[in-house]
Amino acid sequence: MESRPADVDAGHAADLDELVGIDRGRQLCECDHGDDEAYAACGRKAKWRVTVDCVCGENHPRTVEILCSRCMRTLRQSHGREAITVRPL
Repeated sequence: MESRPADVDAGHAADLDELVGIDRGRQLCECDHGDDEAYAACGRKAKWRVTVDCVCGENHPRTVEILCSRCMRTLRQSHGREAITVRPL
């Protein structure tokens, strides 16, 4: 007979994207440096997990981005400090 702690849900596997701080290899910045025609990722080493609130006034859902320090600073300048939450990777 298999023994499991009572608080473990065997039917739910953890989503690795929800777990911050797990070493999953080198993570790269996801910031889009492309134009209207194509996505072009920044590609620098990511250091921050950034949650961004909608600032357009239409109540879009929050987004999560993995960013390098340079792109995170740019985002803070364009959105303001109140609209983003930053956590280290």
